[in-house]
Amino acid sequence: MYELLATKFFLNTLQTASLTAFEKSCVSTALNEAEIHMGSNVFQFKYWPNFAHYLCGGWLEEYTYLRLQSLVKAGWIKDIRIGLEVSFKEDHPDNVSLGYREQLSSLFGDTYQELDIAFTDGRRLYVIECKAGNVNSEHVMKLQNIVRYKQELPNWLAAIPEEYKQLRLFHYANTGSTRHRLLALSKCASILARLHSAGLVYGDISPENVFVGDGDSREVWLIDADNLRFEMSEGDNAVYTPHYGAPEIVQGHDQSRPRTDCWTFAVMAFRTLALCHPFIGKKVLEPDNDEGGWDAEPSADSVHADLDEQAYAGYLPFIDDDNDNTNADVSALPRELVATPKIRRLFQETFGAGRKQPHRRPAMAFWALELAKASDQSLNCPDCAMSYFADRHKKCPYCGAPRPAFAHAKTPRWEVLIPANATEFALTHRLFNPFSFEHNDDTEYEAVLDFTKKTAQPVRGTNPFPSDLSFEFVEAEK
Repeated sequence: MYELLATKFFLNTLQTASLTAFEKSCVSTALNEAEIHMGSNVFQFKYWPNFAHYLCGGWLEEYTYLRLQSLVKAGWIKDIRIGLEVSFKEDHPDNVSLGYREQLSSLFGDTYQELDIAFTDGRRLYVIECKAGNVNSEHVMKLQNIVRYKQELPNWLAAIPEEYKQLRLFHYANTGSTRHRLLALSKCASILARLHSAGLVYGDISPENVFVGDGDSREVWLIDADNLRFEMSEGDNAVYTPHYGAPEIVQGHDQSRPRTDCWTFAVMAFRTLALCHPFIGKKVLEPDNDEGGWDAEPSADSVHADLDEQAYAGYLPFIDDDNDNTNADVSALPRELVATPKIRRLFQETFGAGRKQPHRRPAMAFWALELAKASDQSLNCPDCAMSYFADRHKKCPYCGAPRPAFAHAKTPRWEVLIPANATEFALTHRLFNPFSFEHNDDTEYEAVLDFTKKTAQPVRGTNPFPSDLSFEFVEAEK
């Protein structure tokens, strides 16, 4: 309640103050103290956990809550709650000894959903989502999927007892699963590779700044271009989204460079594919009693005492670190299902050796190439809409359905899987030419396929196929 009262006065002042005068002059994260100067007003806050998170958007939830109090007093709304968590408490088993489907049943954390503001009018439930920053498709679909998934829940998800896990995987499948994510990430990496080759740094890579086309669209755009700048040896200001910044930026040792873009992109790619931050593992989620929490004392070398903040700043090991398993994964999708061995190696180089040695991080060119290869080796399951690498599984690892028929289109340079439900298929530039960051996904030829006759022909009126292109038709598994 102290926070609510302090915020009420703070927000009333904010309405009459110039935003340009707003300045956070000092924050002592170890003691949870902060001081804010706004014009002639000085606000001091003590013993306030997660103040930075609150300042970046949590205030809007409390502001909305306070504005609704007049309706509560008038009796128009009832049972109002702020920050309402719908949770399931369970122990996390050892994922290593489990099969894929069992691992799916032990995913993620205990919280199923967090609702910013919730209330009723005596008959219906109302939920308000408060967003102080950019709103992306994940935010828009959050409540939509809560409503939809109960009506459309497939059998393979119904076997998972925890509803919050069902919801996360339901959303994952309905937004293109792994294959669509791999292609979108490849196209994003290609854009960044082109920027880096011109000496430019993007700076603030995050899901909020990457737009991906809906449905069958293969378009990807980077927005918020005001962060774009040339790499500078000194004197530049680093901009990053919390939880995505490279360690040397978060720790204040360096500024934005192509290698910090590589780190930030890798964090976004890992979270997009595996549904987990690459540094939020066992050490953070299941800490020993004597390990750091928000109220822990700072260390002698000024490292943040809070384990979450240590993880985001790169002080803790990667959850898949080859040489240190103290922060092992407890909540992510199995990497074997969402990344090829070469992509897993890119993650290992970036978050393992590259955590302390930025020059070890693979350049964006490697990401663009390997992510495109992985997407082209993926096959969508017609039963559950999830995708997987067809050369490694004869059954869908999610729902257990037999692998459907497909075709391999091959050249000496590349190969791509074509699903059996495709009657026409675009053969892209990367099948026939050296990998191009600009043109790799352009259509080079169009094929008409007949899986019954096992034939593939160019679309009428288009150029004939080159002689080094071949098609192999693979039967469905029984």
